[in-house]
Amino acid sequence: MKNDNVYTEMANKLNQPNSKILIKILRKLISPVDAKLLLMLPAELSTLSKQSGLDENAVKQKLQEFLERGFVFPTSKGLQFARDTSQLHDATLASADKWIDDELLNLWREYHETEWIPSTAQIPEGIHIQRIKLLPALKSIKKSPGIAAADFPPDEDIRMLINQADPIAVVPCSCRRSMRRCKKPVNICLQFNKSAKFHLDRKAGRKLTPNEAIDIAMQAEEEGLIHTWPVRSSGAFNELCNCCHDCCVIFDGGLRYNNIDRILGKSRFRATVDSAECTGCNDCVDRCFFGAIQMVRDPKTKNIIAAIDVGKCFGCGLCVVACPYDAMTMKLA
Repeated sequence: MKNDNVYTEMANKLNQPNSKILIKILRKLISPVDAKLLLMLPAELSTLSKQSGLDENAVKQKLQEFLERGFVFPTSKGLQFARDTSQLHDATLASADKWIDDELLNLWREYHETEWIPSTAQIPEGIHIQRIKLLPALKSIKKSPGIAAADFPPDEDIRMLINQADPIAVVPCSCRRSMRRCKKPVNICLQFNKSAKFHLDRKAGRKLTPNEAIDIAMQAEEEGLIHTWPVRSSGAFNELCNCCHDCCVIFDGGLRYNNIDRILGKSRFRATVDSAECTGCNDCVDRCFFGAIQMVRDPKTKNIIAAIDVGKCFGCGLCVVACPYDAMTMKLA
């Protein structure tokens, strides 16, 4: 197989047959010889040895390297090459520092800006895939006395979700690590259960206790990052992303093309303002990703206060966390 053909075949497997930048990324990451081995997967060790001409120990070492670099993933059939570009992006960029350099970061940023984000504009109107679930900021719920315990079930409470997970790890945020558009924390992407084991087995990230993971989630809320849970077919809690609107592909594309509601599912809560307590400081406006808050003049007091467009609000709770006067709380939608 010619070198050009092997990368084209890999791009086809990643569902990006026409991507020019992905070919550059694959060339950067993977040698032609390694690419041929990856395309043999999944397969028995003996088969890989016979077809590649490497002895079994050499094949084992290669597979471990592929795992550490984020090229392969465990399946019921054995290790397998990434199923799509998103999986390859997230795993390679969450790998240990020794596998990362500026050239790779710049290539992934180029892919994000010129191919990935424009592709998000093509989600047909009326189609709501909503593969990402938004979880409300825990601090916003704590600041909302009107929300009873029964209104906040375990599958929305990040403390409960984290305490039920084993193992737990933290890895770099793949989007923020490559995009570098903001100064928000990078080592803040939380992994749980099956996903945490995957990253720990490949020597990426750091193992955490539940309390350490909760502390990182609380830090994310203070930094103005939104908790998002990629919900796949299993519904398992394997990952908690802490997203900014500058670097994250979900928000960068969804907000730019005004189709974020087709990708991201809203929480069951919405923010509300106590006009008597609001001072018009504008902190909540700065925190809102969705343009759901604007400052208006109160017709009774003539003071400038915050007003929320409930239709635009996604119920993330960042505005409630940011409010220094406790003028904002959450309520059930």
